[in-house]
Amino acid sequence: MAVLRSRLTSLSHVILEGLAVSGNHRQQSLIRTSIRTAFFDSKQKELPNDDETQVRKINPEVDGPSALSRTSSLKKRTSVRTVKGYKPPADVEEKIKQIASEFFKESTNWKETLLDDRLLKFKFLTKCIDEFDHNIPNSDLNDMTSISDIVHFFQTAVHDTSSYEDLSKLDLPKNLHIQLEAIRFDPETDTFFDGITAFPKRPTVVSSIKYRHKYKGNDGEHHKK
Repeated sequence: MAVLRSRLTSLSHVILEGLAVSGNHRQQSLIRTSIRTAFFDSKQKELPNDDETQVRKINPEVDGPSALSRTSSLKKRTSVRTVKGYKPPADVEEKIKQIASEFFKESTNWKETLLDDRLLKFKFLTKCIDEFDHNIPNSDLNDMTSISDIVHFFQTAVHDTSSYEDLSKLDLPKNLHIQLEAIRFDPETDTFFDGITAFPKRPTVVSSIKYRHKYKGNDGEHHKK
């Protein structure tokens, strides 16, 4: 930007000088030469201290991870949620073909039938869910564009264990142990420090409906006996 401003300033000076001179062909030629020099002088160097012309390099140690690396890490993450297990039967394809015949025209390439009609797609998927007792997540509905996608979905088994639980069942080294059950503080049973928690005034609340009956929370207060 500083170089451009300098060139424009030089150009304006040349134009003003040219306006003051009239009727002289040689001076007009000098004006044209000066204009070309002001714009196309390749020997003119940029200012070394111009911050606007310097490109700053990214330093991961200072700037942290980039947005692209964060997005890539999210794709690699696996969920630890427990889901309902599903074991596909052997005749998945035959059952789906029979259900499809109730809503779509018979065809030799019945798997390539497109699910363009939303109402028919809803009725067809609802019948398949009832038949196999296996729900379809909302995130997969948009990707199901043909009957072949439905067949592939209901032929895929779903494990009812999390990746954390699957890891604990592996042949682990002797010095590595995975604690599946959470160890929580209980003032009634943890009497080593007279029932005093390591985090006073910080209540522990079990918000999960599934684990509320299994784990007990506390209010973070020390109740003297």
